[in-house]
Amino acid sequence: MAISERLTSRQLDPRHDDVAGTSSHPPQVMDLPAGHHDQSCSDDQWRSTPWGARVLSALPGVLAIVAAVLVATIGYTPPSLRCVLVGLGLGVLYLFAFRSPFESSVGGSVPTQPVLMGLLLAAPLPGVALTVLAAVLVGGWLDGRRRPRALLLEAGNALHVLAPVAVLWGSRDAQGMVDPTPAVLVAAVLAQLLLDGLSAYLADRWHGTPLREMVRPLLWTWKVDVPLAVLGWALVMAVQPYHPIALALVAVPILLVRFLASDRETYLAQSIAMHDAYAAASAAARRDILTGVANRRGWTHAVTDAQARLTDTARPLVATVLCADLDRLKLANDIYGHELGDALIRDFAQVLRECVPSDATVARLGGDEFAVLVLSPARRGQVDLVGQVREAMLAHRSDLPVRLSASLGQASCGPGGLVGQTLIEADEASRLDKEARRSERGSVGLDFPPGAPGVRGQGSPSGIRVFVR
Repeated sequence: MAISERLTSRQLDPRHDDVAGTSSHPPQVMDLPAGHHDQSCSDDQWRSTPWGARVLSALPGVLAIVAAVLVATIGYTPPSLRCVLVGLGLGVLYLFAFRSPFESSVGGSVPTQPVLMGLLLAAPLPGVALTVLAAVLVGGWLDGRRRPRALLLEAGNALHVLAPVAVLWGSRDAQGMVDPTPAVLVAAVLAQLLLDGLSAYLADRWHGTPLREMVRPLLWTWKVDVPLAVLGWALVMAVQPYHPIALALVAVPILLVRFLASDRETYLAQSIAMHDAYAAASAAARRDILTGVANRRGWTHAVTDAQARLTDTARPLVATVLCADLDRLKLANDIYGHELGDALIRDFAQVLRECVPSDATVARLGGDEFAVLVLSPARRGQVDLVGQVREAMLAHRSDLPVRLSASLGQASCGPGGLVGQTLIEADEASRLDKEARRSERGSVGLDFPPGAPGVRGQGSPSGIRVFVR
């Protein structure tokens, strides 16, 4: 099965999807050892799969086991010591290759094809299928797939070897060895590739992957299997009469693939770490340190994104912008100090985050200036952000000796509108609200509570209360 469509036993990072892609082979062979992922997920999916699909998925494994045993029994001849050593050695190499996964652009794969060519040409043919089956099952067992169902599905990875065995069956000698012509060998490899694709399709029925999604992985598998088959044939021919130690040459391409796979995983890990570091730095650059909401850079990014979404006529949206200006923050800083002013700012940011929609953008644009951006379906109209924030401020309770209040204004624009202009209109509405509220309350706005600190921590007259309204 050379660099085949078999999924590796390693858990792929979801962020590798753009590189690793998806595999054509049944995902059930990815059952990982305990602790790597929740086995109940695949169990639930298996139980929810129709009986017919489950039967088709298990069919390659059943056929591989039955056929391997029958072929070994029917064609049995007493093997020589050389044949035993060659078979065992190549079986161990097949197991090593089977557990040397490589993530390609279409999924995980394993470089078993050179070893398979060695088995077909240098070991007794009747025992080849049984050797491959044993290596596959041991590999599955070592990877943690120890349940009967998992091992049965794993056995399907050995079905492909029956095709070349069948093609070469008529050319074996009394000892079970074969010396095929190039044409027969080519026919054997082609039969293997076709059966490989068929077994992969059947084994994946319980996952229900569409056939069109399996075409590209299979084509890639076949394109790599062919040159690896030629390489395996050349290595085997170079070590005639198949000395057991010399046959270790077929391990060279496996070691090469294993080295490249390790280097690629290191490169991917470094790339992902760099990507994560960049994403974290980018997010921090758009976040206000004091409040945790977006800063002006983050607000600009949100406005740009919203402007682009407003141009989508297929899904018409309305953008609603709220501008808020904390009342008399400077006066509170002067009386109580900046620590209380910072606490007041954090409280207001928390109020905004809790009362606006969860997908809204809340930003602190300056010292006491905040803005909220909400996108909603055009059929629902604009969101009443002012009413929501006013109710939240009235309901807000805090240990701070300052009452939370702010001037509020909002504006909206529909599909094709300009979010930047809407921000200007909301800011003007906030300014008008500030003037109206200021004229209503006149010059009264500050009281000192008994024993409260005066300006910058100095004492204040007893019996005076302070509220910033």
